[in-house]
Amino acid sequence: MTTATNNAKPTTYAEISVDKKVIKKIKLSRKTQHQLFTLHPHPGEYNIIEVNGTRIRDKEDNTPDQIAVNTGWISKPGQQSICLPHRLIITIKST
Repeated sequence: MTTATNNAKPTTYAEISVDKKVIKKIKLSRKTQHQLFTLHPHPGEYNIIEVNGTRIRDKEDNTPDQIAVNTGWISKPGQQSICLPHRLIITIKST
């Protein structure tokens, strides 16, 4: 009897959370299409998120400090982009 081995490559994905609740997961790969979408974490707040293949960023938001915007692109497991005033966190994870 032979056993099957799992040769599948790990899947990298971005997990977006607001107030510690996951609101969206996006697979990041070379085949992932470019996309822009706007999140409204709380009334009067917005974050424009951009996905481009294997990477993701907070392209624009209406916070005074712009820390998440200035973080730029993230793509490696463990990396985070944090928009603290909006309590929005993008985390790169891998299966």
